[in-house]
Amino acid sequence: MDPKKMMGVEVPGDQRVPVPVRDWNAMKLALWRSKISLDIVAHAAAELVSRAAHMEGCPGKVVETEPCLIDCPDRELRMSALVILNAARQFAPIDARKPANAPYYAPSREYFSEVLATLAIAQAELEALRGSAPAFVASPPPQLEEKTP
Repeated sequence: MDPKKMMGVEVPGDQRVPVPVRDWNAMKLALWRSKISLDIVAHAAAELVSRAAHMEGCPGKVVETEPCLIDCPDRELRMSALVILNAARQFAPIDARKPANAPYYAPSREYFSEVLATLAIAQAELEALRGSAPAFVASPPPQLEEKTP
């Protein structure tokens, strides 16, 4: 028996998949952007929680995890802000460093067309699953017209 499999180092399903460097860099950049945006959301939600008005003796005034009293004026606002705050904390990546500033290469026309075609197919499949006709099939996209003087 293979010693790597016995130690749990090599697990079925851990195959390597080739990914173009351009796509890998785009994924790293998107992950970093999501971390930054979720940090902003968490900070704003924490501000809302800290500014919520409380009744005298409300346990939620001191401890974030404690519920507010029923008579607290900002009870619903605080609960909504706590939901947003906890979602931002839960879904934020643990570590996402900003990738190095690499030179930008515009996608080729073929690659861009392929991505748009894949997106259109996914939208059509989604609309078919929902049971309605795709919106882009019913009405063609507007065409640019040349103006003649």
